[in-house]
Amino acid sequence: MGLDACQAAGRNFGSSVIGGNLFMPKYNPNPLFPNEPLFEIHDFSELPKSPRYTLYCNGQEQTVYHTDSFDYAIVVRRDDAPVSVEVCVSDSFKKAVLRPQSLEIPFDREENHIRFSLPYKAKVSLELDNDLKRPLLILSSCYVAPRSKGETYYFRKGQIYNVGNLELKSGESAYLEEGCVVCGRIYSNMADNVRVSGNGILYGGVWHKPDENGGRLMASFYLGKHILVEGISVVDNGVWNVVPGACRDVIIRDVNIMSRLVTGDGIDIVGCEEVLVEDCFIRACDDCVCIKACALPGPAACCNVRDIKVRRCVLWNAEPGNALEIGYELRCNEVSAVVFEDCDIIHCEYEGNQSGGVLTIHNADRAKVHNVRYENIRIEDAQEKLVDIKILDCKYSLDRVRGDVENIVFRNIDVTGPLFPVSIIRGFEMTNEMHRPRDIRFENVTVQGRTMHSANEMRMVVELAHELQFEGRVTLEKPEY
Repeated sequence: MGLDACQAAGRNFGSSVIGGNLFMPKYNPNPLFPNEPLFEIHDFSELPKSPRYTLYCNGQEQTVYHTDSFDYAIVVRRDDAPVSVEVCVSDSFKKAVLRPQSLEIPFDREENHIRFSLPYKAKVSLELDNDLKRPLLILSSCYVAPRSKGETYYFRKGQIYNVGNLELKSGESAYLEEGCVVCGRIYSNMADNVRVSGNGILYGGVWHKPDENGGRLMASFYLGKHILVEGISVVDNGVWNVVPGACRDVIIRDVNIMSRLVTGDGIDIVGCEEVLVEDCFIRACDDCVCIKACALPGPAACCNVRDIKVRRCVLWNAEPGNALEIGYELRCNEVSAVVFEDCDIIHCEYEGNQSGGVLTIHNADRAKVHNVRYENIRIEDAQEKLVDIKILDCKYSLDRVRGDVENIVFRNIDVTGPLFPVSIIRGFEMTNEMHRPRDIRFENVTVQGRTMHSANEMRMVVELAHELQFEGRVTLEKPEY
């Protein structure tokens, strides 16, 4: 059933659903998770456009949206040919940088005009004079066509929709056509074969006041199998954005996620098996990609995590949280077979609350975390810790005992930039309980061009941990019983 048929059946998701610009939600004892959006948007003029950047792709002007933390444009591509890009900047600047720098994109500058060729699938951040609050995010996405057999909900180009809470049942789909904006959230509960795709925007700013976090999980899927999220952009939610919970066989592909408020996690994989995240861009004002086992979206997500792969993603971790994180809530027996590979971390900003970092495992509950691999990771700006592995009891802990961390591999990790980040590996010990991270290997880890051969070289604090291996050399800290 397409959208027009849904409207005929009384399910009108157009701008006249409720009327007015503001309506009062029903009482909710937890204001962080309101029952309904606080606002509605009815016209594209209500979405601010960039006062600083004008963008042309292959000679065609693109819409550049504005927030107080970044400006952004979605460039949809129907073939693999490079795109000719011209950026016109309204004010003066001295230095321009294109990230990820690993792409080595050359550009020409003529006064306030910057020109370059955007490679296939490239998602880049243009940063002027090291100003991390006013970048231009140019996010190239592959065109996603609607299904030939039709879509359950079809949101059309040039339209704004206020859907509130849109639930997908088994076999249903939502298609966001390029150039549409869907305000609200899309979720499923005990539904299989669910699909959210297209090249439109799922907008979360309607869930919270501009300067306060809060909202609902924007694209969440609970107790389902065969889930696909592809091509869409999720913008300005005040809590977690894309969240599969207690699901199996999940693909999150070519998704752009941009948050600007604390708790705005990018992707939280909670109690899932067989999850693939690939070719995504995440600018998160908290964890970019996080693996957990906790009662969100629901209690069944407190289950084992297995067979997770995150690859070819570009990540920007703003002040709170971590870039690639396992933890804190790990209320299950086992987290295993996790691979992070071929990713560019363009920023990991300074948090200052002792938990922020680039490659992190925070085991604050009972899970055994093992068989985890970080490989071919390029890190351009690490203002917090590089590696942060801790077994601990903290404010997030609910289990009565701690778990373990072992068999962790860091291979081909390259840290550039002016800062040399510290690292920490720390175990847990009480009178009747001891848990020590072990069997942790560092193979070809380079910082500012130098290969690390020991914990000291890596500026790593090691406490209550042992069996650390650097390039074939083993450093043992013998446990004291």
